[in-house]
Amino acid sequence: MKAWDKELRELSEAAGLSLGDREVALCCRHLELVFQWNRRMNLTRVREEEAVAKHLLDSLIPLPVLPPEGRVLDVGSGAGFPGVPLAVCRPRCRVTLLDASRKKTSFLKVAAAELGLSQVRVVHGRLEDFAAGVLEESSFESFQLITFRAVNPDPELMGLLARLATAGRGCIAYWAGARSGARDAKEAARGEALGLERLEDFHYDLPADLGRRTLIRWRRK
Repeated sequence: MKAWDKELRELSEAAGLSLGDREVALCCRHLELVFQWNRRMNLTRVREEEAVAKHLLDSLIPLPVLPPEGRVLDVGSGAGFPGVPLAVCRPRCRVTLLDASRKKTSFLKVAAAELGLSQVRVVHGRLEDFAAGVLEESSFESFQLITFRAVNPDPELMGLLARLATAGRGCIAYWAGARSGARDAKEAARGEALGLERLEDFHYDLPADLGRRTLIRWRRK
């Protein structure tokens, strides 16, 4: 298995991130687990040589513009990005990883245990059921940060997330990939109707010319 430690150190420093030995080791171990399990199930299509940039750096670069502590919900966690790297680098956050795939939540439970992330809980189920409180693991607490990636932010989804975000300061963060993040009047009106204020978009570049990224954020009023 490829050793990613040196690459992660160099790329994170170039991106202005300060990662300690623990953070580097755990993030790289997470990647190793992803590719080990990927032989048996479809966790990622990203190639190993691009995994540090497309998975780890893409998850970590936006951290400075996200709440530093509190309850976090990662929706559609899949292989655990950005939820697991966030939990590694923000140990004061209590992170819930939610996914509708039983196989993926099985992986996430193994990964969290392997990495010693005691502040992480893994929930199998649909967001609709989690928000309605019908899952055994549903939480009636609100979240200071809700993250999602590779999930379409349609009005129904945003309505559910708005209900789960902490009033007055809950942040919803969407890893929009290569999307421009352009605003339009309809999008703004939908956000207003849900009690969400669109914050300034955060743009960043992945290393090795792997593309420009946009993080779209809302705050619950």
